[in-house]
Amino acid sequence: MTTRRDFLKIALGSVFAADALALFGSEAQLRATWKIGICDWDLRATGRPSSFAVAKELGFEGVQVSYQPEGPDSLAIRANRSKFVEAAKDAGVSIASLCIGLMNDRPLATTPEATGWVEDCIQAMVEMNVDQVLIPFFGNGDITEHEDHQPLVVEKLKRLAPIAGKNRKTLAVESYLSADKLLKLIDAIGSEAIKVYYDVRNSQNKHYDIFREMEVLGKSKLISQIHFKEDRFLLGKGDIDFTRVCETLEKVGYPGWVIVESSSVGDWRESQIANAQFVKKLIGR
Repeated sequence: MTTRRDFLKIALGSVFAADALALFGSEAQLRATWKIGICDWDLRATGRPSSFAVAKELGFEGVQVSYQPEGPDSLAIRANRSKFVEAAKDAGVSIASLCIGLMNDRPLATTPEATGWVEDCIQAMVEMNVDQVLIPFFGNGDITEHEDHQPLVVEKLKRLAPIAGKNRKTLAVESYLSADKLLKLIDAIGSEAIKVYYDVRNSQNKHYDIFREMEVLGKSKLISQIHFKEDRFLLGKGDIDFTRVCETLEKVGYPGWVIVESSSVGDWRESQIANAQFVKKLIGR
């Protein structure tokens, strides 16, 4: 018997079948394939292998791990990299991505050591089989507040992008820049290794149209990973329409992780359990 799926493939050809099925409703939504992670700093385990066991306990499938240039658990120490990989394996969760959070205080633009951190982090990603790192631009590194930093950021990322690209790794920029300005920044760098780490709360706080932004960036396949976040509420209790966020991400074919950040009220463990359950229900898991 010819099924609806077979009919669409015959009538429209396999190239267009996926789009047609999306229009008519498919059996499995894209969002059901997303994995749910959490930042290690929200597990009270910044840059520590213990973060994976805590994430598993609270209902998450992965952790965004902090790359810290110094300290006993630093990923700059090569022997520690296998420890993180083994800890993740033992807990049954994944390393969703890395993040060099220190660069909020010691910016890429003006800190001489920062390019070295990124280069070493790329090598860590190779050894740990992680595909991307969040490069943040907040605090002292805010490139909306310090516009004079932008040419320096472009210059440094132009040097770092080929290293990342050669190793098939992504440097994901997170900032307060609008989608249109991010497109200009990435165009100036000129590398497919540079993408955007999108944070719905940060953009909402800047009064951007987050749904338009996700469409603009998503259609160019520039959303590398995304933070689901509220500042003073649990997910789903603030003013962000996360149902529409998911619909927009599906529309642009976002294939990756949903990473929970912040969004705690009262007991942080109970908050993150609630957030994990909220996202699971949202994506139909």
